[in-house]
Amino acid sequence: MSRAAELLDRLGRPGDVRLGTARPVAVERLATGLADLDEALGGGLPRGRISELAGLRSTGRTGLACAIAAAATGRGETIAWIDPADALDPETAADAGIALDRTLWVRPRDTAAALRAAEIVVAAGGFGLVVLDVDARAASASWPRLARATEHARSTLLVVASRRGTGTFAAVGLELTGRRVRWAGGPGRLVVLDGIEARVAVVRSRVGRPGRTLIVRQACA
Repeated sequence: MSRAAELLDRLGRPGDVRLGTARPVAVERLATGLADLDEALGGGLPRGRISELAGLRSTGRTGLACAIAAAATGRGETIAWIDPADALDPETAADAGIALDRTLWVRPRDTAAALRAAEIVVAAGGFGLVVLDVDARAASASWPRLARATEHARSTLLVVASRRGTGTFAAVGLELTGRRVRWAGGPGRLVVLDGIEARVAVVRSRVGRPGRTLIVRQACA
C-alpha cells in the first residue's frame, strides 16, 4: 500500500474528515435489524459508504444479506439487489422477510455488467440499500467510482463476496467464519429447523470499533 493510500485509510474517505472543526461528524446508519450486530457497528451499516460482507460458500453470507435487506424493506426502504450469478431465489427471499415489491432485482450477464449496473442504480438515488453480489477482487478499478457515487447518493452499498476485495474503499468489513444449524424436537417428536446461527467478525470499521466477533441468527441460507 502506498503512503498516500495508507494515510487515506487512517483518516477516512471524503465525508469522514472536516477541516476547521474538532467535532466528530455524525454518520447516518442503516440498521441491520440484528440487535447484536447493530450494537457492534454503532447503530448499523453506514449510509453513504461501502460495506463488505465476505464468507466462503455455506458460511451464510447470502442469509445474512437477506436479513439485512428484510430489515430495510420492513422499514419502508426501497432496495436493489445486483445478482450476476442469478443466486438469489425470490421465494426464499420472500420467506426471509424481504418485501419484493420494494426490491429491484437486477441480473446482469457478468461481473463487468454488474458493476456498471451498480453505478447506475446507486447514482439514480432513492435506494436505501444496494446489495452487490460479485467477486470483489475482480473489480478493483470500479471501487473509487462506486465509493463516490455511494457517498453522493447517501445510500448503503453492501458488497457480498467470497473474499474481501474492496480494500480501503470499504468503511466496514464483515467476515463470516462459519455457521451452525439448530434443530428443535427430539425422540418421539417432529424434528424441525429451529434456526441458523452465523459467526460474524467485524474485521474493519472506520465508523466504530473493529475486532468484535458475534453470533447472529439468520433466516435463509
